Amino acid sequence: MKSNRNTTLPLAALLAFASVAPAAELTVQEQIDALKARLQELDAKVRPIQRAETTAGDKGFILASPDAATSLRIRSLIQVDARSFGDGQINNDALLLRRGRIGLEGKINKTTEYQITGEYAGSSASILDANVTLTYSPEVQVKLGRFKTPVGLEQLQSDAAALFIERSLVSQVAPNRDIGVQFGGELNKGEISYAIGVFNGIQDGGNNADQKDANDGKDIAARVTFQPWVNVEGSALAGLSFGLGGSYGLQDTNAAIGTKYKSDGQQDFFAYRSTVFSTGRVTRISPQVSYCNGGLSVLGEYISSTSEVGLAAGSKTKLRNSAWQLATGYVLTGEKASFKGVTPANDFDRASGSWGAFEVVARVAVLDIDDASFGTFADANSSATKATSFAVGANWYLSKVSRLSLDFTHTKFDLATGAAPAATAVVKGNENAILARYQLNF
Repeated sequence: MKSNRNTTLPLAALLAFASVAPAAELTVQEQIDALKARLQELDAKVRPIQRAETTAGDKGFILASPDAATSLRIRSLIQVDARSFGDGQINNDALLLRRGRIGLEGKINKTTEYQITGEYAGSSASILDANVTLTYSPEVQVKLGRFKTPVGLEQLQSDAAALFIERSLVSQVAPNRDIGVQFGGELNKGEISYAIGVFNGIQDGGNNADQKDANDGKDIAARVTFQPWVNVEGSALAGLSFGLGGSYGLQDTNAAIGTKYKSDGQQDFFAYRSTVFSTGRVTRISPQVSYCNGGLSVLGEYISSTSEVGLAAGSKTKLRNSAWQLATGYVLTGEKASFKGVTPANDFDRASGSWGAFEVVARVAVLDIDDASFGTFADANSSATKATSFAVGANWYLSKVSRLSLDFTHTKFDLATGAAPAATAVVKGNENAILARYQLNF
């Protein structure tokens, strides 16, 4: 709720007018000029003592200067999940706090934006995002600190706005957050967006949580997107976006590769042996497309990751893993779909007959592991050579800040020739998972 404005200014203006009105020797124009000067004087005195405006709502708690040039915004994201597999062999059904975040963000003098977000859902608290963005113009911006690497499409989407409870297999290959410096912006009123930066470098699906870099090499990551019809009013293609992301860098860390690929149910289905090191270049390329029109949303992307690995420093073998996905959603209640999520026209209120917004979603995704990985670099009895996932789900948006989701996922694992996984191995059979989530995001 916004605070009351200072009401002394109108009264002061009337008093000022009264003080100059009797001066019969002044012309009308001179009286007007005197009044303007007095108003400017009073405004200069009143403005510094005006209180900052405060707002509380679905966008968080906001404290802003009267001219909105400087602001502080407090946000939070809470996601409580339930997972059920029904496999009878692995004790993996669970209730869990998937995410518990508190964030501060805002701007200083319109040209400097900042963000810092803490994650409290794990066994220990950690800094998720901490960055500053300097804006010279919409076309030229500089971002530095810890933030998402500009490569994967789905990976760049907010956790609160994703179509499904868990991200697809593609995001297991794309890099996540890293520390670096990035240049970016929008050209021609948003028809072209670009980002290019230098980062410490992380492994597939990695998150530079310890803020360390194990070598002198750095990664260059970049992404460019095109929306040719975004400014064409009424065009059915206004919501079409396509682009290309990628990264290239040196990651000869001489340390064991920590990469683990997870299923839709967040079970590890592939991991390198503890004796496998990253010994050289890592290259990723990712073409991507998205489309939103009315209640329809479509997201598709492909990613290929080529890494040089070895059993000891100096030995190098090139391995290539790839993944793709196609996901779609449709809002049944008439609201518009977007990359930033769905905003219900009315909040859920049973008394008034309002039920919020409903969305149905579907997805297919595949992650293919290089066959040369098995035997030397990975255990065929505990890791799959390929995972194929099919998922359907429903999202109920009770309000702008509250959401209930229910997904069913089926993942098929392909095994290497001669593999004999144990009965309790994740890859022993197909994964059938029911995932549920309640989310509060403001």
